[in-house]
Amino acid sequence: MIVTKNGRTYSCTLCRHRGEPCREGLAVLDHLGRSVTTAGALLQPGFEMQGCVRLSGCDRACTALFRLTPDRLHLFCDMEPSDWSPDLVDMADLLLGAGGSGRPARARPEPAAMVVAQSARSAAGLH
Repeated sequence: MIVTKNGRTYSCTLCRHRGEPCREGLAVLDHLGRSVTTAGALLQPGFEMQGCVRLSGCDRACTALFRLTPDRLHLFCDMEPSDWSPDLVDMADLLLGAGGSGRPARARPEPAAMVVAQSARSAAGLH
């Protein structure tokens, strides 16, 4: 599923547990994206933040890992903090067409679903 809102384009895979896009993950990433937009110029170019969140509203207990920068947001569902790897970001960017390093990666374990968002400027190649 691809959604454009609030100046960002969101790409969301189907959840392997529910068989549908992760709407809870999309809502969390949209909220984080609005926070990044609000912070705007206060964020330095190299700003990056990682964390985890419990997704409410999901049928099962689901912890999601997230990574955000001023131009790109990533969310990985049904993962634990110890599962974090830079390969997750590379795999998501490669699979969801969000740019990035372009090197093939296969993160282990794999997330149940992924949501990636990039700013309209990044999507248009206007870094």
